[in-house]
Amino acid sequence: MSAARSRVSPNRRPPGEGRLIQLVYYGYVAASRLALALPERFAYALVHAVGGIVARISKKKDIVARNLSRITGEDRDSERIASLVVEAHKSYARYWLETFRYVREGKEFFLERFVVPRAHVIDEVRARGKGAIVVVSHLGNWDAAGAWAGASGRSVVTVAEVLKPRRLFDFFVQHRAKLGITIHAAERGVSAKLIEAVEDGRVVAILGDRDLKGTGPKVKFFGQEATMPAGPASIAIRTGVPLLFAGIYSVRLSGGRWGWQADISDPIELPDGAGRAALTEMTQKVADHLEAAVAEHPAEWHVFQPFWSGDRKDL
Repeated sequence: MSAARSRVSPNRRPPGEGRLIQLVYYGYVAASRLALALPERFAYALVHAVGGIVARISKKKDIVARNLSRITGEDRDSERIASLVVEAHKSYARYWLETFRYVREGKEFFLERFVVPRAHVIDEVRARGKGAIVVVSHLGNWDAAGAWAGASGRSVVTVAEVLKPRRLFDFFVQHRAKLGITIHAAERGVSAKLIEAVEDGRVVAILGDRDLKGTGPKVKFFGQEATMPAGPASIAIRTGVPLLFAGIYSVRLSGGRWGWQADISDPIELPDGAGRAALTEMTQKVADHLEAAVAEHPAEWHVFQPFWSGDRKDL
């Protein structure tokens, strides 16, 4: 594991971060310990109940409804959208429970509960002589996907936005290291680290839906303009390795248990062109795969912010 270590002692408050921000860190740590202590069936019932409550009081419920309306074509005030808003919040609550809870589980757990019918596609791409680049999204539980990959012998490297407080970011880095995931901070020079990982034959997983700065390639997504990150396509073009898209969904198992499934796309091969046009072409193909996955499981797409270009302009 080559993730960055904490910059300060875990018992000291980092400079420039007030006590209020530090409370966020302690809140996440407490939630993690609580998640570990609860019986599985009760834990899921609890977070689903909490998610249902949050869906009714959250300030973001209108944004979630607008996103789901664009996805489904249903009126924003329809009963179906109201139901999907609740299910989306339950799904997001479930994601956090699983993220905190399954840090204690071993390889056998993820190999049993995570189903990847087309895992051979990852291996076929790696057999070309380098690694594989898998584009994931805020769909289902992408952390569990990384844990499955590590458990199955496919070493995973990814990148994540640096959170505040910094200790919270370091907490997540250490947490995911236990799941077999190497995380690099989204800072200057990170692209070179991801390229090196691909060249070394590792699986690089990159979130490819939310474009935080809104400067990525413009794509059509459910018939409307949106921007998506150029990172996945850029790494693919610079390494000569095709992209794979993974749609990840929750699966209800027997006895009140939960697991996951990942659907791996055929390789998105490199285009004939170059420059911005090539980036846009590959990113549009990612958008097409994401659109199909989200259309099938709209409540599991955890994007609670304005996503489409037109919606961003309304802010």
